[in-house]
Amino acid sequence: MQTLHRWTRLTSEKWEDAWAERLQFLGPGRAAFIGWPGSNRVRIEAFVDERTAKRLVREFGGKVTKARNWIADPERPRKPLRLRGRLTIHADAAGYAARPAKECALLVPAGMAFGTGDHATTASVLRMLCDLAPALPAGWRAIDAGCGSGILALAAARLGAASVEAFDYDPASVRITRANARANRIRTVAAAEADVLQWTPAAAVEVVMANLFSDLLIKAAPRLKRATKPGGHLLFSGVLRTQLPEVLAAFARLGFEAERTVIRGKWSAGRLRRKGVARPQKPTP
Repeated sequence: MQTLHRWTRLTSEKWEDAWAERLQFLGPGRAAFIGWPGSNRVRIEAFVDERTAKRLVREFGGKVTKARNWIADPERPRKPLRLRGRLTIHADAAGYAARPAKECALLVPAGMAFGTGDHATTASVLRMLCDLAPALPAGWRAIDAGCGSGILALAAARLGAASVEAFDYDPASVRITRANARANRIRTVAAAEADVLQWTPAAAVEVVMANLFSDLLIKAAPRLKRATKPGGHLLFSGVLRTQLPEVLAAFARLGFEAERTVIRGKWSAGRLRRKGVARPQKPTP
């Protein structure tokens, strides 16, 4: 018999899916989401050991109490996520170490940041990025707005991006993105803490990725436009399928055309292209 600890935290119901993925590292059945009729608030409950409980409080706040007579289930190993025959995401370090030598792969352990690749929002952008990368010019660059675990930024680097700017409002996400970049020996991803509504892009790039909820995505649309080169692409996700039309309309007003949209369950994603032709870069003297 093992004594576990009960960690609880309140959140909005619209963030439930984000928290579900963020807490996958706890193992199956360890986290629950409890709502109340007529309320948009949800209580998260996670049953964990004392060390993990302290980590959750340190990173996310909340409260901890003892929960007696719970028996911990071992974590189930997660299968690699294989994407379009071009990229494999490993969550298990042993599996990553044993991968075929020629496999284009990443190690992204389930951790305290949104984005392990399993959730529909992340997986949709990863697949679109895999489809797009072979057609991009040599030396293409990318931006990952709301990087979470850094999985999209790291995937872009693996798929050929010369440099990737990644940022997130959550300092824990920035730390994890940097740690994942080190674990994968990727030096072309620069992660920083920033608010997408106040961030100013240093330069326009060929690919911008934004896994953000629809209201934030729409508010940030003018900044995301400035970050996207004419002829460049914006890959977005995190949008409920019912909110897809208003997101597409907001970007259409800014000169983007929809090249592809994907709906998986209640979530949607899209690949947009900014109209226009990029001007050739002047050679450096």
